[in-house]
Amino acid sequence: MKTEDTSHRDPSATAAPRLWRPVAGAITAAAIVGSGFAVLTATAASAMDVLQPEVAVTAEPAPALDLGLDEHGHAHAAESAPAAEASAAADSPDAETAAPAAEHGADHGTDPQYSTAYLERNWKPTAYDSCTAELHASYTALGPDGKIYPTWHPAQVIDPATGELCTFGHEHGADPATSNIYDWVVSYLTPEGVEGKTGLPFGYASEALMTYGAEHEGMAMRHEDNAGHKVFVANGVQLIDEERDWVLDPAGKIVTCDFLIKQHQGSWSPDATSNNAHEAIYASRCSDGTEIISTTLSKFGNSNEFHKNCGANDRVSTLGSNLPAGYGGIRLIPDADCVQLHATGDDASLWGMYELWKGENLITDKAGNVLAHFDPWFGVRNPSRYYDAANSTETSNGISRPVDLAWGANAAKAFPWTTVKDAAGLHWQDPASPFDGAQRDFYLNQNSVSAASTGTVYTDPYGTNGQDSEFTGSIRQHLVPGTATSAATLSTQKFDTSADFGKNNGVHAPN
Repeated sequence: MKTEDTSHRDPSATAAPRLWRPVAGAITAAAIVGSGFAVLTATAASAMDVLQPEVAVTAEPAPALDLGLDEHGHAHAAESAPAAEASAAADSPDAETAAPAAEHGADHGTDPQYSTAYLERNWKPTAYDSCTAELHASYTALGPDGKIYPTWHPAQVIDPATGELCTFGHEHGADPATSNIYDWVVSYLTPEGVEGKTGLPFGYASEALMTYGAEHEGMAMRHEDNAGHKVFVANGVQLIDEERDWVLDPAGKIVTCDFLIKQHQGSWSPDATSNNAHEAIYASRCSDGTEIISTTLSKFGNSNEFHKNCGANDRVSTLGSNLPAGYGGIRLIPDADCVQLHATGDDASLWGMYELWKGENLITDKAGNVLAHFDPWFGVRNPSRYYDAANSTETSNGISRPVDLAWGANAAKAFPWTTVKDAAGLHWQDPASPFDGAQRDFYLNQNSVSAASTGTVYTDPYGTNGQDSEFTGSIRQHLVPGTATSAATLSTQKFDTSADFGKNNGVHAPN
C-alpha cells in the first residue's frame, strides 16, 4: 500500500487551506493499526526524501551540561512522581522573530498567579543555547483558571536586550497562529474580560489534576517538561470515510475541517516507556457544524508498558508509573532488539527509529456515555532515545542514544548516521547530532461529537465524569455535534511527512 503526504507543507511557511483527493490522501486505519515495521517502511517516504543531504560532521568536545540527568538520561530523584520527561520547543526553520520584552507575563495584569508549569517546569538554557531563561519566561498565556502558563515561541528570536539572534535549543512545532481556528480556540481558553497577550497554555491539564487530586486520594500527579509541548496545524482538511469516499453534509457538500492540536510528546528520556498520559489540547471546527475544544491528559495505551516498533509490535513491560490504565491507543517505540535489526550495519534505515503514538480519546459523562471521540496519532522520525533493557535497573527504565549507532563494529551505514561517522563520541545533545526529535508527522482519524452533547461539559482532567456544572479540578470541554461527522467512520490522513522543526535553528536534544 502506498501512501503520500497530503500536506506538502513547508513548516516555515504560513499555512494555507489545503485540498486532498481520497485515494492519494487516505490511509486505511486498520492497515496501520495492524502494521509492523515491514509495512511501515513500505508506506512511508524514504529517509532521503524527508531529511537533508549528507553533511560531514567533525567531533568537538561537548560542553559541560547540567540537565539533572544521569548518563542514560534518567532523571535524578528531585523529579516528581511519576517521572516527568523533557523534550523541546520549536519554531519554523530559519525564522528570525523579534522577541517580546521579558516581562514575565506582566501584561496579564497585576499580581498574577503563576502555574506550576511556569514556576517549576519552565525551560533553562544549556551550554548550547544562547537565549536566556528570562527571555523564554516572557512567552506566556493565561489559562482558563486565570493562571499564567508557558506557551509557544519560535526556536530562535532576536533578543531585545542585545539586538542579536539567540536560540532556545528546543522547538514547539508549528506556529499555532497559522491555524484558521487559532483565535477561536484562544478566545475559548482565555478567561472572560481579559485583554492582551494570550495563547495556548502549556500545562493546564496538569494544574487541574493537582486540584482534582487533592480531593481524590491516591491520584498520581503528572507534570511534564516544557520542551515536549508540540503544536500541529491542519487547515481545510476534506474528510474521507472508511470507503475512501468524501464525507458529505446534508446539502451534498464535502465536509472540511480545521484542526489545531497541542500534544506533549517527549522523545529523549525514558518517560514514555512507562507513562501513558500526556497533555493534549485538541480543537477542530468543521463545515457540518462539528466543534471540539478539549483539554485532557490524553492516554496512549496503558502505563508501565510500551510496544516495539517492529515485527509484531510485541508488548514490553516497564515500571515506575502510577498513572491510570488507558482504554485504547498504543505507544510504538524502538527498543534495542528492533534497533539491532533495522538501525545497524548495512540494513540500517532511519525508519528503524520511528516512534508512533496512537491516541484514543473519549470524552464521557458521569454515566460513562461517550460524548466525543477523537484519536490523532503522532510520529517522530528522529527521536534521541530508544529503550535498552541492558541499561535498566530494578527501579528505572533504561535507554540508549541513536547517534551512538554511527560508530562501532556494526555501525549504521545509512543516512543520517553517515553524516557523523567521523565524529565518534559526539554528545547526544550536540546540535550536530541528527537525532533531535524535531522531525515529526501526525495523523488525523475520528472526529465526532454525540448528538447527546449539550455543547459544554465539565470533566475531570482525563476527560471522564462529565457534568453540566463545574466541580473541583474540572476542565470545561466544548463539544458541538455536526450533521455528518457523528455518523461517519473516517479514514486516516497523514500530515507533515517532510516537516523538520529543528532545521538550522539551534534545536538539539533534549527536545
